[in-house]
Amino acid sequence: MTANYQHLNISKAPLQNDRRTRRVNMPRIRRGDLRQHGQMLLNQLQTLRPMLTQVPGSADDGRYILKLNYSGTMNFSALIHHGVEFVSQENKQVCVVFSDEQGLATFAEHLSSLGLGNTELTYKQILEALDGIEGWSAEDRKSWALRRYGFPVAERFKLDVELWPIEVAHHPKRIDLYTRFEHWLQEQDISRQDKVNLDSLLMYRVEVSLPQAEHLLAHRDVRFIDLPPSSGISYQQINRDINTLPARLSSPAENATRICILDSGINTNHPLLSAAIAESASFVPDQDAFDEQGHGTAVASIALYGDVEACNQSNFWQPQLWLYNGKVLNEQAEFNAETIEATLAAAVAYFTDLGCRIFNLSLGNANAPYDGKHIRGIAYLLDTLSRQYNVLFVVSAGNFAGSDEPPVPQSSWRDEYPDYLLHEASVIIDPAPALNVLTVGSIARHNATHDAQRRPEDIQHLCPATENQPSPFTRHGPSIKGAFKPDVMAYGGSVASNVRQGQWHAHMRGLGVLSCHHQFQGATLFKELSGTSFAAPYITHLAGHLLNEYPDMSASMLRAMLVNHASVPQAMTQAFPQAMRESYKNAHTTRNREIEREVTGYGIIDEDALYRSSEYVVVMRCEEQIENNAHQFFELPFPASFLRSQRSTREIRVTLAYSPAVRTTRMDYTATRISFRLVKGRSLDEVQASFNHQTQSETETRSDDVQTNRVVSAQQRERGTVQSSVWTSRQRNPDEKWFIVVTRQDRDWGEAFSSEQEPYALVVTATDRDNAQAQLYTQIQAQIREQERARARIG
Repeated sequence: MTANYQHLNISKAPLQNDRRTRRVNMPRIRRGDLRQHGQMLLNQLQTLRPMLTQVPGSADDGRYILKLNYSGTMNFSALIHHGVEFVSQENKQVCVVFSDEQGLATFAEHLSSLGLGNTELTYKQILEALDGIEGWSAEDRKSWALRRYGFPVAERFKLDVELWPIEVAHHPKRIDLYTRFEHWLQEQDISRQDKVNLDSLLMYRVEVSLPQAEHLLAHRDVRFIDLPPSSGISYQQINRDINTLPARLSSPAENATRICILDSGINTNHPLLSAAIAESASFVPDQDAFDEQGHGTAVASIALYGDVEACNQSNFWQPQLWLYNGKVLNEQAEFNAETIEATLAAAVAYFTDLGCRIFNLSLGNANAPYDGKHIRGIAYLLDTLSRQYNVLFVVSAGNFAGSDEPPVPQSSWRDEYPDYLLHEASVIIDPAPALNVLTVGSIARHNATHDAQRRPEDIQHLCPATENQPSPFTRHGPSIKGAFKPDVMAYGGSVASNVRQGQWHAHMRGLGVLSCHHQFQGATLFKELSGTSFAAPYITHLAGHLLNEYPDMSASMLRAMLVNHASVPQAMTQAFPQAMRESYKNAHTTRNREIEREVTGYGIIDEDALYRSSEYVVVMRCEEQIENNAHQFFELPFPASFLRSQRSTREIRVTLAYSPAVRTTRMDYTATRISFRLVKGRSLDEVQASFNHQTQSETETRSDDVQTNRVVSAQQRERGTVQSSVWTSRQRNPDEKWFIVVTRQDRDWGEAFSSEQEPYALVVTATDRDNAQAQLYTQIQAQIREQERARARIG
């Protein structure tokens, strides 16, 4: 049996460089006739001004909203010089600003002066960049769901109303904004149900009539109106006699990891769960924490045991994690009348006080597919809470059940798989786009239904996906700026079509994942389900066991460790035909992006070396902090035997994770960027020079070395807050030295929201499986000790 060891710790080198700056000359928008351009914009502003005064909310404080369309880049902080105040960047070429009468007069005066030879305007390039001036319209305020479905057909109905999040939560301007709005709601006899006030999110749940809803669509301070979140689940049962279970299960160790299931509740009396239940709490008014629907119980059983099917086959049940039950969905497993963001914030605060470090959220808002623009709603909340509490959220990517408008698939799930997996109708839904969480998609484990197993001679049910391929219902990314989402995949089941009843008759019996039944009695201990909801808790299970082994790990380290052990298997890649992969990679809008990454992210987690290293596979980890505009250096302790010139496969994996502050008013979203490069050099001094601000004119910039054998480029991975790549080689040079360079750069607006020292987690895995005599762990451990002694001598 192969010996296993605790993962090793590595340290950064005792030096730090100022970040090497990049010289970028932003292209200036040139207008043929500046005078004519200024007059065109002035006419638009003068036409708009009378309408602005009629917008509800404007009369309260004499301020107005303008939507500025622009080309190229925009200096948002300098807009104030032209009489307007930046509020939000709404997409790549649109920003929204506030102004008052005096500001509008200044804006009009500057536009009228544009192009006059005797007038010199400060920041004239801003006016040159403007393409047009509009108001924020009712159509701009409609969400995807509202545009698609319209308002509910009812005398009164609920809406989620998001206001412009000016300043931060408790700033006097913010308080004045929401005080005026709440007074207006009272005047309009609009019933306020709930409210969420965070730095970058100000949202109300209201109950309205149709005329009141139309009035809201015109209100100056309203940024966005959405239908309340929608969720739904379905399942079928599988039987097992309760008397065959072990007589009594032992509880987890007292100091075992505490994981929280935020869902529809848990049936805490289930014989396979009761020993691990720590505490339950309901955040749904007038309802206890019991699971009426069964969704939460199913999720909890997978989070506790991982592969319930394997446990059932062996009849081996050993709880090693504590389950905390937070009911945030009602008895129909739907979001309640209160704003789900407020409910989740209260639940997370409650359970973090009880020591929970990992939270599973197998829920999604089908009314909020990611539109490629702002991250908002639940996703923004989770990104904020993960940073605030240093907790890991594991969320599901969401399920795709087909689309009528447009029809997806058009005729057959099986024939059109996997094409529809990349259709715009099957994009990830809130909260899956969140960056500081682990988002989980689903892969298939089985491909034969119960009927197909009993009657293999009959053609009745056909499954689009086979083992380890994306489930037919899993949703695709990417998230903002092209960040990989989902991050990883896990078994979530599959569905098949009855070929004699048409494409819409989905059948899952025999194709799902096994979980506990909330209404257990006699032989109904288990049930079978399919969905990304049941892939996410498997990752929660892995994270919980990892925290059992290494209780000091931060949430960022947990994410880094899990992603570091993920890869895209050949079966998953082959789900997408070669021609389809090449076409996607070469297309203008998706250039250099791999189609399988959009659906599977970093892939499936290999558990072999997740918890322990061996002499063949060595995991090294480090938690550090870095200041803005700085480089930090790690000299990797690779022995000569690993870098030998003899031909054999060796592998280096590097993963970095961090949890930045975020803002919904910026398309950049994250306040800071931390990234890494894997480089080689003769010495640390040589590498340092390549990343030194003071010597940048004498040396060329450095990206990753050996790019031809790398699976994810630096440009692709650094779009996310968990970043990973793998380098595979057959021959190396024993005299080579390998280094990781970590860099931090705050965005121009982000320094105020970031910490002076931002934490991050780094994981490196060296693999040498072809070497039968490998003593890689022993040799790397010796190298680390030598590095420590050398630093002590210098110190």
